Amino acid sequence: MAGTTTLAVAVVLALSSVPVTDAAVRVDVDRLVPQVTSARHLAFRGPLQARAVTRDTADAQIGAALAARVTTADPGGQGAEEQMLRRLGLIAGAADYVKLWAASASSAAVATYDPATKRLLVPDFLPLDGQRVALIHEIAHAVADQRFDLRNFLAPPPQTLIDLSGDATRARLALVEGDATLTTMAVVDPSAAFLRPTALGSLADRLRAAAGEGRPPWLAALGRFVHVDGLLFVARVRARQPWAAIDALWRDPPASSEQVLHPEKYDVCENPVVVPESVLPALPGFESPKTSDTLGELVVRAWLATVLPPEVAARAAAGWGGDRAALYRPAPVGPDGGAPAAAASQPALAWLTVWDDSAEADDFAHAASAVAGDANVQRRGEAVALWFGPPDAAAAALDGMLEGWRSATLNERRSRAGGRHARASGQPGGASRGSSGCARRH
Repeated sequence: MAGTTTLAVAVVLALSSVPVTDAAVRVDVDRLVPQVTSARHLAFRGPLQARAVTRDTADAQIGAALAARVTTADPGGQGAEEQMLRRLGLIAGAADYVKLWAASASSAAVATYDPATKRLLVPDFLPLDGQRVALIHEIAHAVADQRFDLRNFLAPPPQTLIDLSGDATRARLALVEGDATLTTMAVVDPSAAFLRPTALGSLADRLRAAAGEGRPPWLAALGRFVHVDGLLFVARVRARQPWAAIDALWRDPPASSEQVLHPEKYDVCENPVVVPESVLPALPGFESPKTSDTLGELVVRAWLATVLPPEVAARAAAGWGGDRAALYRPAPVGPDGGAPAAAASQPALAWLTVWDDSAEADDFAHAASAVAGDANVQRRGEAVALWFGPPDAAAAALDGMLEGWRSATLNERRSRAGGRHARASGQPGGASRGSSGCARRH
């Protein structure tokens, strides 16, 4: 899993003159599993499969396993998330998202647990003593996997009827990593002194600096979110309640990066506003969008931070309520149905964001204009539309999204007036997002 690279910054990565053997790995893992299960208060059935791997295998298998954890499900075609991030300037040039992450992960090779094979992969070219913290972290993932099924948790099969957006998947990944890091700290420090506010804040500062070291801006932001904000999200619960309360988070996980960044919004069930695909307009010269996603407060913050100071970006993103982003590809033209030359370039990106109120929307619109330019940003009430594409299509795209949102809110209000039940996961229209029946009180 992706958390080990952050934790391993404190590990001495001196090269071992004698390769680590499978037998040595077996002894170490068998000794550590009971420590992890005892600290986490979860059982583990059977031996944990583990093997030593060479540097080449580590680069290929470990990098790929870590990359698979941070790339979200792509319902509209291979690479849609990557293209959205690229359009926002969060992935530069011709860089490949998965390869960037894999290279970043394998550059500091450490042990990793692969949920696909249920196996722990341990580099044979590093002393086991120097990998101990990483081993504990990955064993914690294995223990959680046996209890909560990591693969289905991060990418539920269609028959479960759970439709996770990219933002919701990243929020769940933060819980996965936060739990493993918290478990690791509990093994290393059984006194739980690290849960004291001052100690936890100091630890978070160190991990935050390490998570972004040597990584491109988006991967640095994602790393800080899943490793540090994820840890803080679960640690605040564990500081006041037993481990059973952490188990409850898995059964009722955060619905958005907003809830992880602002845990008090999780506590009061302030769920994302549903921005339906119907808000996406038909645009002359473009095909109808075949894929869309919710990017979330984390992506808003990271995008603003490409130009604005991080603290300004965080403040402007904090009033996020929901969003819908979609890729628009040029439509085929000509009598022979051939595609225009522009089709080979990046697709355009339309992004409708909804905010807690008009003041929050106004703050974001001003910040967004500083990044994207006034002509590509338009606000109406609590909604802000953004366009990343040909300038001559900007007006139609922006007005079309805002009109689509107006129609969606009107339809929702009519439904409520007619007595039909509104979705508990958030409603169009800017009504309070907190649930009056929310049972969460940490």
